[in-house]
Amino acid sequence: MIRISDSQLSAKLEQHDSLRYFLAIGSDPYLQYTTQNLIKSKLRHLGFDEQTVFTIDNQTDWNRIIESSQSMSLFSSQILLILQFGETSLNVAIAKKLDELVQHLSPDVSLLISLAKMTKTQENAIWFKALAENLLIISCNTPDSQQLPAWVSLQLQQLSLQIEKQGIDLLCYYYEGNLLALSQVLAQLKLLYPSGKVSYAQLENNINDSAVFTPYHWIDAMLMAKTKRSMHILQQLKMNDVEPLILLRTFQRELIQLINIKKYTTKHNLKAAYDFYKVWQNRRNLITPYINRVNVEQLYQCLKKLTEIEIILKHEYSTPVWEQLDALNMLFIGSKHD
Repeated sequence: MIRISDSQLSAKLEQHDSLRYFLAIGSDPYLQYTTQNLIKSKLRHLGFDEQTVFTIDNQTDWNRIIESSQSMSLFSSQILLILQFGETSLNVAIAKKLDELVQHLSPDVSLLISLAKMTKTQENAIWFKALAENLLIISCNTPDSQQLPAWVSLQLQQLSLQIEKQGIDLLCYYYEGNLLALSQVLAQLKLLYPSGKVSYAQLENNINDSAVFTPYHWIDAMLMAKTKRSMHILQQLKMNDVEPLILLRTFQRELIQLINIKKYTTKHNLKAAYDFYKVWQNRRNLITPYINRVNVEQLYQCLKKLTEIEIILKHEYSTPVWEQLDALNMLFIGSKHD
């Protein structure tokens, strides 16, 4: 079993002609698309001329899939079988169908499975272990704000484009979470500037703000006291018609948990508070600096402000709610900000 990022796929396919089973895991549609295209192209080159795609849901006819995994094609002796899950979860019933499928796979059948996510527990399944020896796992998750500059730099290298670091930062700011739009603008720059050199001024004239965020990006930016980033995220959420009530509910859950943690630490240490309220390990490093610099009264002020906004939203919809969310943003961050 080999685990790689999407950016390593092309080189890995060149190195290993013998790989026959592929698992693309991640919810980024652009990375799933490019990953599947690279695999299909490589296998077509190796003689897998017939490629059959099945979309998996709870109504899928698995008998057809199993037949496809066994039968020989009239047009090709080798077949690529593609199972696309989309947003469908890998539940117990489907896992059993996969267990059955791998028992019938012909040696001339290659398998590509596309999943939005997969847990460590699910890796103990019969089907996963059966494929493991000859399995390539490709991560197709959207790069976060820390990973994106390296991803952009690699794309520029592949396109023979030269853009200074300040320009890369600008691209990341305007296209975070939207790799499709980002790849399109890079392709456009390649056409506009055949020399490969793109100045900051030229870049500014050819881009627009197309970043895509979730409410969780907003909360994380506030916890890190990143005022500019949190305000930018709010602006994009507004532009993408995200309902303010969704933001309030998401923020409310986070805020109440922070209040409970802060109160718990009056008698226990912070680790005990995290354990008691079952805070994920990967969020503790994010929360700790914030929880250490605020007091519970500040958090209650944010809760009061949140309640006021919700009352306004329910009774006076014409009121500029987004301006109130801006104020809540600043209140939560407090005096320490970038």
